[in-house]
Amino acid sequence: MGGAYKDSLFRSLFNNKKSFLSLYNAVSGKNYDENTQVEMVTLTETLFTMKKNDVAGIIANRLIIAVEHQSSLNENMPFRFLSHIARLLENTIVDKSAVYREKLMKLPRPEFIVLCNSPLLSMDRVTLRLSDAFEKVEGCSEDNLELTVKLFNINKQRNTEIVERCVTLRGYVEYVDIVRITRERIEKENPGMDRKSAAWKAVADSVTYCKKHGILKDFFENLSPEEVNMIATEWNLEDAVKVAREEGREEGIEKERKWVMKLLEQGKSINELKRIIETSPFPL
Repeated sequence: MGGAYKDSLFRSLFNNKKSFLSLYNAVSGKNYDENTQVEMVTLTETLFTMKKNDVAGIIANRLIIAVEHQSSLNENMPFRFLSHIARLLENTIVDKSAVYREKLMKLPRPEFIVLCNSPLLSMDRVTLRLSDAFEKVEGCSEDNLELTVKLFNINKQRNTEIVERCVTLRGYVEYVDIVRITRERIEKENPGMDRKSAAWKAVADSVTYCKKHGILKDFFENLSPEEVNMIATEWNLEDAVKVAREEGREEGIEKERKWVMKLLEQGKSINELKRIIETSPFPL
């Protein structure tokens, strides 16, 4: 991970040419080999933002694949992808003046993929369309703007033919499942433990388990204690967001993320961040 602790675990695993190509081959069913030209074009941002994509790349000079990982089914993903595909495409244009010329300017063909591990997701695959969000207007049936997103369920025992094709994805799926099981056990054995502490312990115990059993071992072996804490912070924040949803306080989700972002920008250390999150309520 080496200093990239402000990235999500998913981005840290897949924001490189080798694992990104393997991931795309698994999801698409294609077989691009290791000699295929791959250019990572992921939009950069710090941890916990909802405004940038997880990973994106251009494969063989003809595809932009923007991949997002979600822990809940978000039907607004087509609109979210729309907000950054323009920037991704713009970044591929070397001669910015070409857009004003008469000759058609060729662009990489985009694909939009979401990998979701929400426990509530019952289907293996879902197609989300931007046009589904448009208000119905009498007399207008044509959709003049469309963006299609392919969503794949990557929970344990779902879409196994995809997961098995990518070693890193398989490890990621196993890790997430282990954290969930570990946390349920910890909460059952320690009924008085608060949710935040249970989350921290579940992540730390799961990382230890994965290293021992060869699950994402090379990745986890190179993590510093600080970076393990950051993974726990990410997981813990996701849980806080879920709780906010459950309690009908969706308006607080973005505030929570901005709050953590502000703490990071203020130069708070990982230990300080952990202490603040554990002892302070999220501002609502």
